[in-house]
Amino acid sequence: MKTDDVTERVYRYDPYRTEIKSEIKQVQMKSDLEVLVLDRTPCFPTGGGQPCDRGTVTLPGSRDTGEDEKTFSIMDVYDHSLEGDVFHVTDAPAGTFHPGDQVVVRLDWDRRFANMQRHLGEHLLSGALHRLYGWNNKGFHMGEEYMTIDVDVPHGPETEEKLMAGEAEVNRVIWKDLPVSVDYFENREAASVMPVRKPITAEGRISVVTAGDRSDPADCCACCGTHPDSTGQVGLVKIYKAESNKGMTRIFFDAGSMAMKRIDGDMGLLREITDRFSTGSNDIMKKLDTRDEKEKELHRRVTALRDVVMESEKERMLEDMAAGGRGLAPDGGPLYTAEFRALEADDLVKLGFALYKEGGKDGGEKLPPLTALVDLEGKTVLLFSDGAPACGELVKSMAKEFGGRGGGRPDNARAIFSDRRSIERFLDAVAGAI
Repeated sequence: MKTDDVTERVYRYDPYRTEIKSEIKQVQMKSDLEVLVLDRTPCFPTGGGQPCDRGTVTLPGSRDTGEDEKTFSIMDVYDHSLEGDVFHVTDAPAGTFHPGDQVVVRLDWDRRFANMQRHLGEHLLSGALHRLYGWNNKGFHMGEEYMTIDVDVPHGPETEEKLMAGEAEVNRVIWKDLPVSVDYFENREAASVMPVRKPITAEGRISVVTAGDRSDPADCCACCGTHPDSTGQVGLVKIYKAESNKGMTRIFFDAGSMAMKRIDGDMGLLREITDRFSTGSNDIMKKLDTRDEKEKELHRRVTALRDVVMESEKERMLEDMAAGGRGLAPDGGPLYTAEFRALEADDLVKLGFALYKEGGKDGGEKLPPLTALVDLEGKTVLLFSDGAPACGELVKSMAKEFGGRGGGRPDNARAIFSDRRSIERFLDAVAGAI
């Protein structure tokens, strides 16, 4: 399995090996950290859709020199070809390791085994969907929170039904605890004897992973990753959702311990929801439907009350303006100011337009040159005029000085501030400017 000039990849023939002794062949530098090339490694480098292994590398201590044992993390593992050396990026500073040093490499086994479960789970799910429906896997990604595969069929209701049956089928295969074997071939022509699910396109040395009997497998495909030696060790495959992606169906799913972690989280969330609504999981949708209906009715009533308040405020302000009032404007100048807590900024936009539409019926005699409506909760100022003075220009030229931001048109604009004092200072400045 090993040649003299390249790293021996122990994971290929013993994926359960978690610790080995190795000799350092080369030490390189990458971003001020040491990168080790070893004569043998249990670490899988990123490839075939599977993330790399992580772990530690230990330089033993010495009684002769009195040096203590030193352990460093392996943060990344990569290669440049399947038959070349394997590179281990450590967190060791320059000068720590040297060619010829004897070291001990230990895997993060939980990460490795989770990746083994997930990778074989992907094979088995793809195999089940191909066996049941003839769907072909056109893309695979193993992410931190879930995996995805893209299958060459449009997404739709029928697809969703078939995915449920596919999930049941793949888990039946898992629970049969079928043997998983890996066969190595010198090239793809030699590997053509295997009943692979999809044609082999890779060049060079080929590894073929088979779940079940080679004559009638549950799945068989070329893959360079690491896998458990039986399907039962996958535990389960769980499909989370599916959606349309470039004319195909993208399936979000996971397997093994990662799927259990997600399910545990979802069950915890479901318990919180059912506890909050004092109901069981079977009745939660009824509770939510009832709550939705109550919220719709509440929204209808709030809207009706808001319309009444806005109409009342419009009439009050028009009367005040006609009498020469200036609302809360401190100096009684050309700026009319009104503050609101019950109405939001979007409500005040409608109110401002209604004021100028209604007040303009008599030629605008009732209207001040500029009106400022203030949403106190949202710390937002809405300016209105007949276009002169230009509201947008006032906001653009003056709001920033008081920590505000915003913009608008000549007849209306808005500015948002961080506190009420900034609003007051801005309005004082605006009043002085006009």
